[in-house]
Amino acid sequence: MNEAADNLSGARLVELLERQNELYRRLRWLAERQKALVAQDDARPLLELLAERQKVVDGLIGLNGALAAYRRNWTERYNRLEEPTRRQVAALLEEANASLGVVLQSDQRDSATLSAKREDLAGRLAVADTGSRASAAYATAGAGAPSSIADAQA
Repeated sequence: MNEAADNLSGARLVELLERQNELYRRLRWLAERQKALVAQDDARPLLELLAERQKVVDGLIGLNGALAAYRRNWTERYNRLEEPTRRQVAALLEEANASLGVVLQSDQRDSATLSAKREDLAGRLAVADTGSRASAAYATAGAGAPSSIADAQA
């Protein structure tokens, strides 16, 4: 590959990484909104946000495909970049990794919160079901029992 092609390739790599970081920033913002919606316990806006997140993830998947060509022989390609481009690429990769780490941590916290809420709800439903069964049992037992002392003596 000649120097002009390397420079063009480097410019395209930077462009792709900048776009990737835009999407990661968007994903971080959505993760922050998600945290608030999980706390509010309102399913509809949360589902809408998750659909929006999926679109961002789909964009990242597409970019990942475009970046695959650069990952082949990465060390050689990276070393052929001019020094300013190499520094820019390194900074963009660091930013992407940091953003991904923040999103993953946020998702783990949200998942734990949702699991705890689900377990709490299941526990409350079990208690309510037990109460309903007890009420039904008392009602059934009461249906065959005399309604007054006079009935019981008869």
